[in-house]
Amino acid sequence: MPANDMLVQRLTHTLVMPLLVTAILVGVSLTMHEARAAEPISAPVSAPVVQHSEPTTVLKTKPIPLADRWVSPVSGYRLTARFGASGLWASSHTGLDFAAPTGTAIRSITSGVVTEVAYAGAYGYRTIVRNDAGVEFWYCHQTSTSVSVGQRVMPGDFLGAVGSTGNVTGPHLHLEVRPGPDTPVDPFAVLAEHGVHV
Repeated sequence: MPANDMLVQRLTHTLVMPLLVTAILVGVSLTMHEARAAEPISAPVSAPVVQHSEPTTVLKTKPIPLADRWVSPVSGYRLTARFGASGLWASSHTGLDFAAPTGTAIRSITSGVVTEVAYAGAYGYRTIVRNDAGVEFWYCHQTSTSVSVGQRVMPGDFLGAVGSTGNVTGPHLHLEVRPGPDTPVDPFAVLAEHGVHV
């Protein structure tokens, strides 16, 4: 065999053959990929779709009517004496004290009718509001009042202003909640029960 033919044969085996083999393998791979792509894809099994015959009801929260709302009696306060505590005033505190600057607005916690606006000794100037359930709310130590007996008030209505009248050590609202005339209960718990967190 002539030297040129041997050189061509060697080059063919070393250069061309690997290229041919690679081309063949790539072609086979592409053909297999195309065959797989042509196969139908099976969908995953899922739960059957349930059709509802009735329309879906969307629940909406109903706004609370103003007369049924409860609000904080003052703003810008700090609690200084809690229900049941002992101190200068008595062996057992009958209300909740909201210390606030003199003149701070006092607002009705809930709706009701004003049954008293008067000076009441140790309580100072006091406004009593009775709600529709018969519960009394006592707003005490006011420096001024702005409602009158028989007046219907709504939550947030202005009743008077924080003061230092009666037996006090500084300006504050003394709030009492009384389901009966001689039975004060913890105002903190009553307010929390009605969504007012003080």
